[in-house]
Amino acid sequence: MKKENILVVAIVCIAVAGVFMYNNSKSGSMTGFFPSKVSGKAELSGQNGDGSNIAWQDYNQGMAMAKTQGKHVFLYFHADWCTYCRKLKKTTFKDEAVLSYLRDNFISIAVDTDKNQKLSTQWKVKGLPTLWFLEPDNSKISSIPGYVEKKQFLNILKYIHTKSYSKMTFNEFVKTL
Repeated sequence: MKKENILVVAIVCIAVAGVFMYNNSKSGSMTGFFPSKVSGKAELSGQNGDGSNIAWQDYNQGMAMAKTQGKHVFLYFHADWCTYCRKLKKTTFKDEAVLSYLRDNFISIAVDTDKNQKLSTQWKVKGLPTLWFLEPDNSKISSIPGYVEKKQFLNILKYIHTKSYSKMTFNEFVKTL
């Protein structure tokens, strides 16, 4: 390839990137584009921007609540730019059966990986969304990477809540439903 062609390709790429950043900064969607400092706060709570009624807790507060209330923990790692995180919020996290089951049986904790990189590293989050399930004493049960549709997610919640993971595989559990 000639030097002139390489130069043209580089200029076009820079121009496209500039237009993209300009449009995103005008629309206010640059949040999450550049990582920010670590924060211990959960930015999703109660009726939140995603429209769900999940009572998201701060990480430290939620872990303590799980111990005192004897409830399992649902630990949700997400980011604003994550397509499948948005899909989870718009579908699975709006299902009434899922919301009710979470409300009654779990302490739900949301961690924005862009805003809390320390926790993301601690939990070895490699992709988003990542869903962790923990015992009431905060010991790890299992994690699930990626999007989970509402019926499957509800089955997983029941599997964890009933402690069936200590007696059988998930596939065996689903056959009992």
